[in-house]
Amino acid sequence: MYEWSRITIEEYCMAHPKTKKSKILYDLVELSYSMECEPTEEDSINLERIIAREKNLELLGALKDLDEFLFG
Repeated sequence: MYEWSRITIEEYCMAHPKTKKSKILYDLVELSYSMECEPTEEDSINLERIIAREKNLELLGALKDLDEFLFG
């Protein structure tokens, strides 16, 4: 996964700290740093829903990169 994608998502999370979307994305980015943890089906569904609704093109690219990294 590209580091710029992680940074973009982390910046979003810091700018919107009290949203459900931010919590989900923060947890997934943290998961992307660990080689031992495996994402769940619920994680995949949540990320797909967020991607489907995202309008910010820069964040959308980062989310797709995260999706590809975690779920192939």
